Amino acid sequence: MLERSEYMPLEYLKKQKWTGSYRGMRFLLHKVVEKKQEELDGETREVEQVWLEAVVWREPYSYEVTPEESKTRQRFEFSEAGREAAIRWLEEEYDSRQEEWKQATW
Repeated sequence: MLERSEYMPLEYLKKQKWTGSYRGMRFLLHKVVEKKQEELDGETREVEQVWLEAVVWREPYSYEVTPEESKTRQRFEFSEAGREAAIRWLEEEYDSRQEEWKQATW
């Protein structure tokens, strides 16, 4: 898979999506912000939950044109520890689905 130094730092991911591909597997790392209503002491307020989401799918198509059912996604804490966990997950997805990635067509 990619060298650890090739993955974008968390500071980059705060502002930008990062996509790439590796031997038939395409991937995306990006920030997801979920807003939800939370009740505390009888008051309802809106809070944000920030996640780092990793998505993989088979080449050759871009994220936008690949059907949702063909994508696999996982969310992680938006922190350096979450970034490291997302990188491990991407590596595991690549390793465990070798045959699928080999079937990617151009």
